[in-house]
Amino acid sequence: MTDLASELRDIERKLFEIPDEKVAQLTLLIERSRAVVLSASVANAALGTLRPRLVKTRPPRYLTLQRVFCHPFEDLLVMPTADGEKPAGRISRASLAPAWEFMLGCLDADAVKQLEASMRSAPAPEIGASHDPRIPRLGLTLWAIAATRLRDELQRADADAARRAELSAKLGGDAVLEDLRDIADVLEQAEAVAKLRDILSPKPVGRLLEQQVEELKALYAEVAGSGKGRPGCLVALTIARLTDGFQALPVFDALDDLPSGMAGMTPGQYARAILSGDSKRFFGAVSRTDAAAVDDAKVADMVGDFVSLIGRLRKDGMAEGAQAEMDAASRRLKEMVRSNVLDGIDDTVLGGIGAVLAPLPAEDPEQAKQASFNAKVDAENRVYALQRVARVATEIGADKDVNGALKQLTTQIDGTGTALLDDIKAGKLNAEGQEAARTKLFAAVRMLELVAGSQYANRLMKDGLAAIARMPK
Repeated sequence: MTDLASELRDIERKLFEIPDEKVAQLTLLIERSRAVVLSASVANAALGTLRPRLVKTRPPRYLTLQRVFCHPFEDLLVMPTADGEKPAGRISRASLAPAWEFMLGCLDADAVKQLEASMRSAPAPEIGASHDPRIPRLGLTLWAIAATRLRDELQRADADAARRAELSAKLGGDAVLEDLRDIADVLEQAEAVAKLRDILSPKPVGRLLEQQVEELKALYAEVAGSGKGRPGCLVALTIARLTDGFQALPVFDALDDLPSGMAGMTPGQYARAILSGDSKRFFGAVSRTDAAAVDDAKVADMVGDFVSLIGRLRKDGMAEGAQAEMDAASRRLKEMVRSNVLDGIDDTVLGGIGAVLAPLPAEDPEQAKQASFNAKVDAENRVYALQRVARVATEIGADKDVNGALKQLTTQIDGTGTALLDDIKAGKLNAEGQEAARTKLFAAVRMLELVAGSQYANRLMKDGLAAIARMPK
């Protein structure tokens, strides 16, 4: 395991130097070995290391019947919830194995062998292909059969309490049973799901265009009028393919005269239930974040996403249902702002300025220049993160801490700039020359501008340039 971990770290360092063909070979090897040699956790770790290249290279993946089976509803997959409850419009990854095992038991063994033989003989797509043509070709048969069998089993379970209890126990709980119901819905409407993918491709969709909205509405109306399954699954799939799922609310609110099939909810109500559940999971993930595993920039991202999300929830009257999770996430973010963004920031910022202001050593000046540049970049990045948090700090109750840090940094950097100005006027930088003095001045001005704004920075710039102009040339 140690050797493999070392190799994975080496691959990660050289990830974008590996040829596309090698990435494809490694991916296929890992996926083929998942169930035979490697444990699932090791295989997933290996694939996680390769993931940045998988997105870019798009190597053909090792195809299994289970992958084909899951393809129509893969957008709905989420990690299991902490409380084990069934999230609205989502399917837990923990349900995949029991659902597939149950599905295999419902299928004819000879038919499965024929599908597997067809899968082995089908040519793989080229590296970089946007889709795998083998999946719809094999899936149309599998999805139709699976939908029929699953629907039959679910209807029997709904008609007989004892049978339902037996099926729930076999699957591993009611949450898996409800996931199986969602899986059946999607498989039953596989053709409509394929149309939806075409409308909302490539994923993720940043902004819905008017044409996409009209096509979505027409597709939903078509499915709702077919009497086949529960059309609400299209609501869930649409939201899953959007970077901002709240865009879907006006679309499905406009379809509230059509059924969703989901616990008596209209399409718009079901969209809200999904977004509420997604929000709770986001808040839960934030509240469980290990501060040691994220840097200050990531914390700033999380704070920004949190504030944006609660703004949307409040705007649509959905914040109350997630208040407990929201409060827990807010407390955790405030803690991480203190530990990851504010703690030690003055040392980093002043150290970055100090590295630029320090005279270059006689030995290896180029290395010293690079170290000075790196320290300045680190300092600027810390301030960028601080300012991003400062814009929304009130929402997490961190405004007092953040404003205090900004005020203290302003005083410290202003003092450093004043000391630099005094040194220039006193002739202490004459030996280094005007160009070196300008470099030092610009570093102090830049940091002061980032922290305190142009008003402070402009004054220092003006006085500094005037002093440099009086230096001997």
